[in-house]
Amino acid sequence: MRSFMYMTVLMALIACSMATTVKNCPKTKARLLENGDVTISSCPKTKCNLKRNTEATIEMKIIPNRDFKELNSDIQGILLDVPLPFPGYYGTSACPHIFDAEGKNQVGCPLKAGETYIYKNSFKILPIYPTVSLTIHWGLGDKEGDAVCFQIPAKIKS
Repeated sequence: MRSFMYMTVLMALIACSMATTVKNCPKTKARLLENGDVTISSCPKTKCNLKRNTEATIEMKIIPNRDFKELNSDIQGILLDVPLPFPGYYGTSACPHIFDAEGKNQVGCPLKAGETYIYKNSFKILPIYPTVSLTIHWGLGDKEGDAVCFQIPAKIKS
């Protein structure tokens, strides 16, 4: 019993240490994200280091505060206060990337208010992206607003 408790605590600490610290989007009406809700493979702490010609993965907990029939991606890079959509990701359906609360079974859309879902996706850092520092804006929602939204500083490297 005691070893099970230690193992559980150890696993929780490992999960928290791998989480990415993000900022909630300004003016969002979505539930505010907490520490541990987002994990991005190239963003171990508070800044993403994205290398061109690689692929990063994201896993994020979503608990919508209202029902969503559809969920679309609002993924942009903000450079000098100018939002630039990420080609191939901005405006695409997020529904194929929605899983149950355990992250095991793909459930898609619709999403029910108060239910827990896991969003899993990967994104390519294309060779055409310039090597710059920017802010990544990652929102999932519909025309009426966000189900979830965060921002994080990033640097694209060669």
